[in-house]
Amino acid sequence: MRTKKITNQALIEFIITKKVVLMAELKDFLQTNANMTVYRRLKELSYISSCSHSGKYYSLNEIAKFDQSGLWIYDSIIFSVYGNLMETCEHFINNSESGYNELELRQIIGLDVKESLLNLYKKNKIVRDQLGNQFMYFSVDPSKKRSQIILRKKQFSSRSLNIGKLNNVITDELQAAIILFYSILDERQRRLYAGLESFKLGHGGDKVIAEFLKIDSHTVSKGRKELIDENIDRQKTIRKKGGGRKSIKKNA
Repeated sequence: MRTKKITNQALIEFIITKKVVLMAELKDFLQTNANMTVYRRLKELSYISSCSHSGKYYSLNEIAKFDQSGLWIYDSIIFSVYGNLMETCEHFINNSESGYNELELRQIIGLDVKESLLNLYKKNKIVRDQLGNQFMYFSVDPSKKRSQIILRKKQFSSRSLNIGKLNNVITDELQAAIILFYSILDERQRRLYAGLESFKLGHGGDKVIAEFLKIDSHTVSKGRKELIDENIDRQKTIRKKGGGRKSIKKNA
């Protein structure tokens, strides 16, 4: 007896119910053992594959809720409107004002981008240039690259923070260390750290720190006010125990 064909509408409703699905789940629903059959059916839909987890998760454009940067995170699974991780890195670099280094891009996307950057560089899809003691990545378009480098060099030469009564120019190494330290803090700790550095700077500090850490100045202001008002609950955590995204179990 011939198996009844699963309609595209039925497949859409299945994915909408699950929101995010694995290849094994799709094969089971479509009653097939062939990956190519699943890919052929997905191509008939407006589907997306994950930017994280080696692209093994699938969803639909109509389900995704991409933020302003073009990313959507669902239960720790990251999707990008620009495609896979390499394509996403390429987009951000080619459309940035002053290029990115590895730490900056990792902070934006939320994934380890080292291998993707290396592959893009080897394929001549981005340009790598050393400024100071770190590698920066720029657009392959000569005109865009030139403007990115000029702006980045201006940022390097003018970037400074007042620490107490001293005015210390931030070196490339210190900048990288600060960004790395900032990236491992939770949301509340980031806000308070930004507020502390702004408080040290005094008038105009919110804007300076916001630009340096690439965050909203209102976030900096909120953290600074919490510190000034001593409105800090030392027992408070960002999420209740057991909260947050569920962990993803890797299939054997």
